[in-house]
Amino acid sequence: MFQKIYLVTKREYVSRVKKKSFLWITFLTPLLISLFYGAIFYFTLNKDIGAEKKEIFVSVNDTQYHYTDKLKSSDKFQFVHGHVDAGDEINFVNSEPYTGLLVIPSKDDTTQKATYYSKDQADLGTILYIENQLTEDHRKSLLQSYGVPQQAVDKINTDKVKINTIRVTDKGQEKSSAELTTTIGFIGAFMIYLFIFMFGVQIMRGVIEEKSNRIVEVIVSSVRPFELMIGKIIGIALVGLTQFFIWTVLLAFFGSNISGFLLSIFNDNSTQEIIQQGTKTAATNGELSGFMQALSEFNFYYFISMFVFYFIGGYLFYGSLFAAIGSAVDNETDTQQFMLPITMPLIFALVLAQSAIINNPNGAMAVWLSVIPFFSPVVMMLRLPFDPPQWQVILSVVSLIIGFIFSTWFASRIYRIGILMHGTKPSYKLLIKWLFSKD
Repeated sequence: MFQKIYLVTKREYVSRVKKKSFLWITFLTPLLISLFYGAIFYFTLNKDIGAEKKEIFVSVNDTQYHYTDKLKSSDKFQFVHGHVDAGDEINFVNSEPYTGLLVIPSKDDTTQKATYYSKDQADLGTILYIENQLTEDHRKSLLQSYGVPQQAVDKINTDKVKINTIRVTDKGQEKSSAELTTTIGFIGAFMIYLFIFMFGVQIMRGVIEEKSNRIVEVIVSSVRPFELMIGKIIGIALVGLTQFFIWTVLLAFFGSNISGFLLSIFNDNSTQEIIQQGTKTAATNGELSGFMQALSEFNFYYFISMFVFYFIGGYLFYGSLFAAIGSAVDNETDTQQFMLPITMPLIFALVLAQSAIINNPNGAMAVWLSVIPFFSPVVMMLRLPFDPPQWQVILSVVSLIIGFIFSTWFASRIYRIGILMHGTKPSYKLLIKWLFSKD
């Protein structure tokens, strides 16, 4: 039996790896991803490329002239101060060549808010820039009205409290970072979700293609359906691991080179000042050094090894179910009614990973979902960076192995009959009949 499974696995692996589509996707995807995120990074820092300077007229209805010249111009905004009579705002906007009109009420009138008039819909960046300046000035005025010195006001506005996190273990204390563990965990969970979906669908399509071409009828004359199904699942799993390894290497290579290239062409002084100021602030507060220390102490070997296990275990669990679906139908259109019950747990796990699991990775919901095989590949990958109790990890591993054995048995009962059936409209009632059929 194992010799036949090996031959089927080898056939699946070699035939897919030799395809031009596999080579193109494997080697181009990391480059495209690096370019995509490089472009996002570049345009995020240079989001105002090609944008014209906005000239905004500021009308201050303040007899004490408190807000006059409080709005500072920049390379993106030019503020012109003056006065527009109440009721003439619309005429002013229609007749004057300004981007917009900002009307600021009296300093003593606490019931009024500043109003921005413009012909075009105001963008969020403009409104936030104005609001931040007015809010800062308003806070300073409040503090000064209570007798707080200007020096103290400046310190209050610039100081920030940073919480250092220390994880106490049997080996002592270790520097940790909630941001780091959350990011690494979510990346691992999303990649598991993506790979299971992507390669599981490949199994289903491969089975449908062989079934529709009647190739499978020739193959099962020499190989049992169960051996064929297992060999196909393992072969595509090895293709996925090969692709994942190549992607990891190429992403590291392309990512580092593209990042260096982007940083080298940043000639905008304001961009460089932002980067330098952010680095300086982070270093001053110990954030950058703390993050790097937490990164150096993170156990990547354990995390990657568990990622490989949950990728293989989750893929084998779901892959057998995808293979059963492919064997039961004659074309991909008929798979829709059976795909939903299988894919919903994966989607549900990923949605919860972004909310409930991140906020409480060691809560009751997270613990139970990390044990149930339908959810554990995604949920446990998110929990691993938070160092869950070892017994929970072992229980999750054992339950996933048992789940794979059961799903393989379940799928093989459908596969052995469905793979040779043609022209039959599949239904859940028919699948149950095949499941308990002895012939």
